[in-house]
Amino acid sequence: MELPGGPTDADGRPVDQRLLGELTAAALKDCDGCVDRLLGAVAAEPASVARLVEVSRLIAIRLHNGELPPFMTDDQDMSGPGTAEFRRLVRAVNAAEPLFEKCEQMTVAERRTAARTAVELLVGHLTIADQEGVTRVQTLPQACVAVSSGMVNWWRTVTPMADREFADRWKEWALTHRALGLPRDGGDAVALVLGSVLHHQGKQDGLTVETVGELAFTRAMPILQDSQKAGSILRAFVGPPEIDDITVPVKRLAADADFFAELCRFARLVVTAHAANCPHGLRQSEHECTLAHRAAAIQGGAQAQVAEPSPGEGRRVALPGTYGYQEPEPTEGAPAGFPEDHTWQINVARILLERWDADVARWNENISEDSSISEPNYGHEVGLEALACPVCGSKEHFLVEGRWGGPLTLHCRCGVTIMSPAGPGPGSELGRRLLQRLILCEADPAYAARRLMPEVAEYRDREEKARAASWYRGPDETDVALTAAIDLNTTEFAWSLMTALRPRLPERHGGRALDLLLLQVAYALANPLVGNSEDGRRLEETVRALVTDLKQEDDRWAPARQPVLERLQSWQDAGGPPAWQSAWARMLEVAGVRFERYRVGDGSLSDGCAALALALYILAGETAADPGDVHVDEVRALLPAADDCALESDGLLERWEAHLRALGHDPDAEGDPVAALWQHLRTDGPVDVLGDRRAPRFAVGLDTVLGPIYGVRF
Repeated sequence: MELPGGPTDADGRPVDQRLLGELTAAALKDCDGCVDRLLGAVAAEPASVARLVEVSRLIAIRLHNGELPPFMTDDQDMSGPGTAEFRRLVRAVNAAEPLFEKCEQMTVAERRTAARTAVELLVGHLTIADQEGVTRVQTLPQACVAVSSGMVNWWRTVTPMADREFADRWKEWALTHRALGLPRDGGDAVALVLGSVLHHQGKQDGLTVETVGELAFTRAMPILQDSQKAGSILRAFVGPPEIDDITVPVKRLAADADFFAELCRFARLVVTAHAANCPHGLRQSEHECTLAHRAAAIQGGAQAQVAEPSPGEGRRVALPGTYGYQEPEPTEGAPAGFPEDHTWQINVARILLERWDADVARWNENISEDSSISEPNYGHEVGLEALACPVCGSKEHFLVEGRWGGPLTLHCRCGVTIMSPAGPGPGSELGRRLLQRLILCEADPAYAARRLMPEVAEYRDREEKARAASWYRGPDETDVALTAAIDLNTTEFAWSLMTALRPRLPERHGGRALDLLLLQVAYALANPLVGNSEDGRRLEETVRALVTDLKQEDDRWAPARQPVLERLQSWQDAGGPPAWQSAWARMLEVAGVRFERYRVGDGSLSDGCAALALALYILAGETAADPGDVHVDEVRALLPAADDCALESDGLLERWEAHLRALGHDPDAEGDPVAALWQHLRTDGPVDVLGDRRAPRFAVGLDTVLGPIYGVRF
């Protein structure tokens, strides 16, 4: 007979296939003498014993609908022909332990006993399969892994922030344990862990593939909270053979307690997200959500589920609190003058929320990794948008209902009730905070202005810290364009903000932090009850001061936004002797086109190009040559040696000034274009972004232009 597996094991060790085939054939023919003789030869080869156990186990799994009979793994079960030696090896395969090493550690007599049991079970199972056949139906382990995979995929779709955290963490694990061959997509690992726990629970409840929908997956939570128990379940789980490439490395890495504890944490997040978004369990205490309740999501639908209507009750859907929406804690407590159990009913035209968009984030990541895109068009990952009904898509006119500190209920005009869960979880937190914000605005509309004051102060603090940092090179160009479009001379400040922002609401309005902050301010002040209040006027005054400061900062850094060629042209236009103009023409020929799209920024490029023109002028003048004949190495010789890195070295400034004097220039003269440029280039500037080192601008700039990043050659 020919057994599957090939002439070597997974690590390349030779396996005597012919010997194993002869042993199996002899056992099928009931030739005891041949079996005894061949067992001795097999027992002498640990790799052959390991192969025999693997094949025997695989045939048993296929014959028993994806499961292993208990007598093959449990030392206390005597219902079958299992032996302690054989069971020990089967348990090792289940746990993805190195089977060859386990066999090698056994004595020859122990390997012989294990091999005899393996071949007896193999022949017995082959005989049954030959007589009764093998039905190719989905097994319970396959069903549980498929269900858990669907749950994980849904979770990763609707919780983009958690998915991003998991993806980043998984990359660290996969890189650290590269030798294990972990799957690139860590979602398979979470699905395997969750699937093993669901299978364990399903077996305890006596479920089959046909009745697996009755499984209350929320009961998996206590097991996942005990990572040791979950780990023992995973090690014993007989996963579907077709996913061994995932099962083996994940089970081996599960030996790392910290890794497995985090894997269980992500599996708990999956269960929590499904339970929180199950309409059947909204506001129901101790609801045990079943797989059937989440069938639509598990099968690939990311839309909110609608609960079955009951008498006197309309349709209910879950608040989409796990779709990246963010709502800060309210800045004030409950409104005074209302009892604690007061139920609020508030009509709102629109509910604005900040949202991080995973699709935009993936797009940004893809284009950042595409080297063929020279000018990547990045999108804004964070945006402001109106909350939509998950069923009809309406973004206007909701009736808000709830008590302070309790869950949120929204009634849409389409007849659907949108509810946040009462228990813990992202949807619950979003609903509670949102309801409190709406209650505070209903009790006192001016709260809409007060709640934004801390955000304005926080933005200003961040701006001041950024300006003090060594890396700061002026305000962002997008912020500059925005503040320039805001008219501060008008009395209709909210209208001025709206004109500059051109909001796309109720559709998503993506933007930078300043863009989104001013948009919220504009919508708050547009309400006369807010804009005409004392708090509204204070908010307007504070934001006006912020915009004024940003405009002044923009003016301070306006020269940095000047195109490099424009700055160079202004220096060249200052005049000078013919040799000086020839040096400028040569510099623009070799370096000008390269920096056509660059802006001055920190000045290193424009200073470097000007220093290059100065160096060409000096070298051409001292040798009576044409600037076009000067070689780049001659220019480099005017700077410190490459391995010195001491651009601020003593004597460098004096050496350049000596060259200028030799050409008839007084470095301190007024009215001389060459001396005027030199007086700028000899001032100190930062050597790098993060450090505190400073050196003459001509040295820093020339080193930058000729360095490996820009590599000007001539």
